Amino acid sequence: MKKFAVMIFALLMIFSATALAKNVTVTGTGLTATEAENDALRAAVENTLGVLVDSQTLVQNSMLINDQIYTQSRGFVNDYTVLSREEVAGGWRVTINATVDDQPNSKLMNELTRLGIINVQLRNPKIAVYVPEQHLNYQVGGAGAETAIVKTLLNAGFNFVTEVGTGLNYQSPMSMNVAQMKAAADKFGVDIMIVGESFSEGVGDLGDYLPGNQRTNMRACRARVEAKMFIVRTGQVIAADGKYGSAYDNSEAIAAKKALSAAGEQAGNYFVEQITGMYTSRQGVEVVVIGADFSKINLVQSGLAKINRVKNVNLSSYDGGRAVFTVMYGGSPQTLFNELCAVTNADLTLQSLAYNTLTVYVR
Repeated sequence: MKKFAVMIFALLMIFSATALAKNVTVTGTGLTATEAENDALRAAVENTLGVLVDSQTLVQNSMLINDQIYTQSRGFVNDYTVLSREEVAGGWRVTINATVDDQPNSKLMNELTRLGIINVQLRNPKIAVYVPEQHLNYQVGGAGAETAIVKTLLNAGFNFVTEVGTGLNYQSPMSMNVAQMKAAADKFGVDIMIVGESFSEGVGDLGDYLPGNQRTNMRACRARVEAKMFIVRTGQVIAADGKYGSAYDNSEAIAAKKALSAAGEQAGNYFVEQITGMYTSRQGVEVVVIGADFSKINLVQSGLAKINRVKNVNLSSYDGGRAVFTVMYGGSPQTLFNELCAVTNADLTLQSLAYNTLTVYVR
């Protein structure tokens, strides 16, 4: 329990760190004081982009960035304070302290995504997962939580996922700093690093938790997964959470593995949502519905409209029993399918998943 408390404290520290926007002090020049101030605002945004976007991408998109980002610098600065304003030979010099919001859902990040400057990396990112585990009573082999996270990511349509396993050796992965996570990501050649720890413990006979406290000879276990997600390009930890799982079996070792897998699956779903909605609250998803009867396809359309995170359900095409809908959705295609099954009486079968495409049969 003490270790769990330390983990929770670490998570709070992580969330506190990621909640802060970037604060910079920069100087601008111009023929007038206003021009110098605008130049300083541009410098503040330019400084921030130097951290968010690699130099090669900045060069390749220099004209686009200049026209769409730098000319609107004032709109990306949360607030600023003029530290000095002085007239110099040939014009003015203004120094400001500015706060630029570089967080995932900020106006700046959304604009960079819209322009395709950052989104290219995220359409099909390479992800490595490192979540070693331990059973608090005795050693349990394998990596149930880590494997469950990897499986959940793959099921959500992310094709390049690496299960690190014994490829790294950190006693406390949750304590890895940014430099260590960057080194690990470089080792495996990935864009995103998910690191964490998982714990399981036996909690007695299952009958202890049933009415009458009868002996069942089934061992109950509970587990917890703590993990955080590091984005290589931005150098930020942008998500962290802890998930619980429980299970039972006549073997405590198997019950522990089941509990770890259950907690890992929840953690995986959490990170799928974070990656999918990283730079926008909703993204375009194509839903392909195949069915001989259009009335059945219409049931799917009605079901999509009932899902809270779905907006703008549009029928793009229909031909020979194959309908294509485009929707804006704040989650993964796998999660969309699960929600769709919950809100419609149609008999749905999942055919395939991709990063932003869901294909289903309806009967």
